[in-house]
Amino acid sequence: MLLGQNVNAYRPADVKNFSKKNPYKHPFAALLWEVNQISGVRRIFFTAPHPRDMTDEVIDALTLPKMVNYLHLPLQAGDDKVLKKMNRSYTTVDYLKLVARINKKRPGVALGTDIIVGFPGETKKAFENTVALYKKANFDIAYLAIYSPRQGTAAAKLVDDVPRAEKKRRRDVLQNLMEKIVFEKNQKYVGKTVSVLVDDYKNGKCVGNSLEMKRVRFVGKKNMVGKIFNVKIKKAFEWILEG
Repeated sequence: MLLGQNVNAYRPADVKNFSKKNPYKHPFAALLWEVNQISGVRRIFFTAPHPRDMTDEVIDALTLPKMVNYLHLPLQAGDDKVLKKMNRSYTTVDYLKLVARINKKRPGVALGTDIIVGFPGETKKAFENTVALYKKANFDIAYLAIYSPRQGTAAAKLVDDVPRAEKKRRRDVLQNLMEKIVFEKNQKYVGKTVSVLVDDYKNGKCVGNSLEMKRVRFVGKKNMVGKIFNVKIKKAFEWILEG
């Protein structure tokens, strides 16, 4: 895993450390290519990128052989006025166009996101815009957060004008939508075989992630942890696939 705040804004100490065979000029895309060349690495996952820095080369690098078939792409809000207050430097149209470019380059990629509800100035209409965008983007998962002021941030100077109860309601609306969408999406895996990297074992069953970062559980042995297996899916639920 490559982990960083705005990880795709990565800049190397010296580009000369990259191979002359590296086809990319964008530093982060070039880094992904370099990691792909390491023989002991089986899968590559990165988080969390900023939509602003998802260039054509970074998107192209998503097709490298060892990349997982999942991208976490933080949205934060689906309303332009709220995004501007958040200083996110993109619009909802920009974001949806980016999603379209990603889907075109890597069809079937699973998309995850982050959303904050109840940010200062988020009206009911603004929240409805977020719900509408969520449906258009068709996310596989969203990490939902209720806004609360954090000392020392620019947002802390804004009036926290959304009641706590309304924030919770909005979070619940998105939570229910997410569970509905992911349940429907997961049904397509039933009967299919997925590649699973096992990371846990308990009570006779192994658990791991598919290339789409779906949790998969199947009967196995403790010595399977850390290895990759092909698993045929028999049942699908919101947050687990049974094989």
